[in-house]
Amino acid sequence: MSRAEFIRFIGVLREDVALRSKFADAQPEEILRLAKANGFDFSDEIQGRFLNRWAGVYFCPFANDIGELCPKLVPPGFKTLLEYSQTTCSKEDEVERYDFRAGGYYEGLKPV
Repeated sequence: MSRAEFIRFIGVLREDVALRSKFADAQPEEILRLAKANGFDFSDEIQGRFLNRWAGVYFCPFANDIGELCPKLVPPGFKTLLEYSQTTCSKEDEVERYDFRAGGYYEGLKPV
């Protein structure tokens, strides 16, 4: 699924403290495994965003929500996931730097 499933994920984690606690220490790959095990069906694009910690995305209205719900996505030294992602691109970019639709890690982008 697409954006709707991603938004549902955010809503469920906000409401379900027990489920949210499972994601508190999870790194990207574990987040995706836990999400799938708990009935979430993310598109390849959403999976790519998780795996790459929103790298190359200058603005996403949900980036900080995800960073709060899955705090291990926020690399050390950054306050928010959006702060990190903005360091991987420029506001002058006319398109996102990476093709998240592929759903994997991106060449030249090392997992944090």
